[in-house]
Amino acid sequence: MARPGELFVMARVPQALRDALLGVMREAGLDTLLGGALYPPRNWHQTLSDLHPPEAREAMGRACAAVAAAAFDMRLDRLESSGPEPGRIHWRFVPSTGRPAGLIDLMAAVRMQLRAQGLVETLGHRPHVTVSYNASRAIEPLQFGPVDWRIDSIELVEVAGRGKDYRYDVVEAWPLRATAAPPAQLGLL
Repeated sequence: MARPGELFVMARVPQALRDALLGVMREAGLDTLLGGALYPPRNWHQTLSDLHPPEAREAMGRACAAVAAAAFDMRLDRLESSGPEPGRIHWRFVPSTGRPAGLIDLMAAVRMQLRAQGLVETLGHRPHVTVSYNASRAIEPLQFGPVDWRIDSIELVEVAGRGKDYRYDVVEAWPLRATAAPPAQLGLL
């Protein structure tokens, strides 16, 4: 986990989507299996940048304000786990179809603007929403009816708190460009 004061760019999972994903876990009995190892749903997100130190706040803000990317949908339809060591197993929701084109474009735009501000980005980020970093056991992949997440804004956040109070405080948020509506079809004559 990140240390208090560190900063990064994310797309936060909205409450309605968190409720839907928690419902998927509840229906499969996985919420009980996970128990206290559940990562607080208020922190569920898609990471869009590396972690940066507190002194990068102004540069990161300028970078985020300059990001030019369109809103897009990310379809989550699979819950999976990885990691061999009990107590360190990672559970996450993912799209079974891989990285959406909109996410590729958004991450490239964020990376380009951060680099323009002199901030080095070294990591890539797969599409996922972490449910637990510390599960005691692995699970078989669970396919479920797709849940669409409209990613239409980004947040610059600061890591705060420790333990149960660990959270991401919003420094500032920016909307993404609305996607163009499909052209209207003309009726047949």
